[in-house]
Amino acid sequence: MALDSITEQIAHFVGTFELTTEQARWREFYEEFVAQRRKAELEELEDPTRVNIKAQLELDPGEFGPAPYTFVSAQADTPLPTTVSNLNDDTGQAPSTSFGPDFSLPEDAPGFSSFTQIVINNEIIVQEPEYISDLIGSAVTYTVQKIQLNDNDVIGESEFREIETLTEHAEALQDIAMSLHAVSAPSIHIEDYQSGEAVEQLIEQMQSPINVEIEGATIHQFHGEDATGMIVNGEHVDELPDFLDLIPEHHKEDLVAEDTDDDEVAEDDYAEALPAEWNQSEDPEFVDGHTVVAGGNLAVNEVAVTVGWVDAPNIVVGGQAVNLTVVSQVAVVSDVDEGADGVQSETNVVQSSHITTEANEASWVANNVAEDPGQEPIVAIDWISGDLLVTNFIEQTIDATDIDHISTEITASSTAYTLGDNTMTNVANVVELGSYYDVIIIGGDMVSVDVVTQTIVLLDNDVVHGANPTEAEDNLVMNQVSLTTEGEDTHEELSENLASTVSLQEVDTDALEDALLNDPLFAGTELVRVLKIEGDLLQVNIIDQVTMLQDSDDIYVENPGGQEVSGLGAGNALLNSANVTKVGVDSVVMAQEEAYSDVMLHQASLIDSPEEENAELVNEAIALLMEDVDGPGNSENAPGHNNLTSSEAATIDDGLQSMLA
Repeated sequence: MALDSITEQIAHFVGTFELTTEQARWREFYEEFVAQRRKAELEELEDPTRVNIKAQLELDPGEFGPAPYTFVSAQADTPLPTTVSNLNDDTGQAPSTSFGPDFSLPEDAPGFSSFTQIVINNEIIVQEPEYISDLIGSAVTYTVQKIQLNDNDVIGESEFREIETLTEHAEALQDIAMSLHAVSAPSIHIEDYQSGEAVEQLIEQMQSPINVEIEGATIHQFHGEDATGMIVNGEHVDELPDFLDLIPEHHKEDLVAEDTDDDEVAEDDYAEALPAEWNQSEDPEFVDGHTVVAGGNLAVNEVAVTVGWVDAPNIVVGGQAVNLTVVSQVAVVSDVDEGADGVQSETNVVQSSHITTEANEASWVANNVAEDPGQEPIVAIDWISGDLLVTNFIEQTIDATDIDHISTEITASSTAYTLGDNTMTNVANVVELGSYYDVIIIGGDMVSVDVVTQTIVLLDNDVVHGANPTEAEDNLVMNQVSLTTEGEDTHEELSENLASTVSLQEVDTDALEDALLNDPLFAGTELVRVLKIEGDLLQVNIIDQVTMLQDSDDIYVENPGGQEVSGLGAGNALLNSANVTKVGVDSVVMAQEEAYSDVMLHQASLIDSPEEENAELVNEAIALLMEDVDGPGNSENAPGHNNLTSSEAATIDDGLQSMLA
């Protein structure tokens, strides 16, 4: 006799309950059996648990008697004189020396500075305080984050487009996007920056940037002061757009749902303790109606770098002082949909840049004043033999393929197909905090390089039949960069006295101290903290972010009942975000050789969409470029990306290993 489903479930539950209780009962018998067996095994041993230890712990009091101890009588609380002229008391005698040579006055004692004055045999001895600083070394980080997603779903059968053809189209567009950058991919090998080869190549490309002529491409370039400030899509603005404000409605609904869930859990702690499967409330994702979600993907590359390793109000450079900043943003979008009226989605492309320098005076300079004008300052020197490296190399890549093919007939009362709705995030946060000095003396060059390259490629060419688009159909593509430098640098000529210090080595410590003590720049100061770098000071931040999403879907829906079917083929949100903050103070840079500084901002976009005014030109340009660009895995014809330095061509090795070698 066959059981119905409910009876079968009850029988299964009863059987499981009986087995569980039976196991508990037999467990008790088994433990008793094991205990008796172990007792029988131990009975044959002679006192197995007794351990006898013999040790002679009594000492002979005649040989080891304690030494006598007497308390020292308390000293009179006699105040010391606060000036040298008051060393003799009213009787003409010198004050008592019972305080001993270890006595020290508090730093805030009137008439005394941070120097310690003591009296030994009626003679004043001034002890200079010893300043011990934690000498820092180089800081080198390599961060590589990659996400590869293949979420190609196929439901039903129809005349779908070939996935291989769509993938080749996307890879060709990626090569085109890489060719739109103004500079080639910067080197990630430290020795190229130490030799100066990578810096020279970057300067050359900034002076003559790579500009590929493509019909329909929009390119904005800014140099120098024009590249600073808030710039969005080639225009200076007063306020930067927020990614969360522009995000498609599909993702806004998810964010609101998450906030609501958090509030409900906070209000009911008991509900949080229950298993999730016990919650039988209505799931909003399966409400009445018919939905097909083939898009709705979220891809985010986010970097936050805060660097404040070394800085000083005065910087002496024996070689060149070079400061380079490059931001290159590229967005390539192909969004051409096919179907009934209204299926065409819109793609919002936003490329924003904020490059700024803020003044930040060294707060300790005003308090670093000697109380005695004739007093020589204390000089504390940290030596670094070789180069000081502060480098961060960050690479983030998202390569997602969400090509969904669905051909189905709707017969149920409610239907929900979720073929997309993927979330991909790469997040990197680097914080490097070091020390401040009063002066940094560099024997070689001082090089600061900040390069951020951002690339987004989106293919959202959908074929939709039988489904109506939703309000969340729009896509968002956004490249966002923020470079903030705290501390302004001004350049002055190097004096002969300070110029003589750049070639000094650690064996010449006395000569370096004499040069600083005789320099009017430090006259009247109490303490001069010095960082002497015999080599170069290299501060390099290289960030490369690439986001590629293929979301070309084929949606065929038949609905004999005539009910409305909502289809979401777009609704994607792609973000590359880089925030770099260089913490420092206002500095006077005195370079023995030339000082060079340049800033470049490059924003390029290529959009293939019927909504664009030049849609036909862009479509033809992309078709021609795809014929010329190499296939996947070979980008020899992609301009600007085969310019390897000599060290990169010789060996492609680990940059950190190169630094340690």
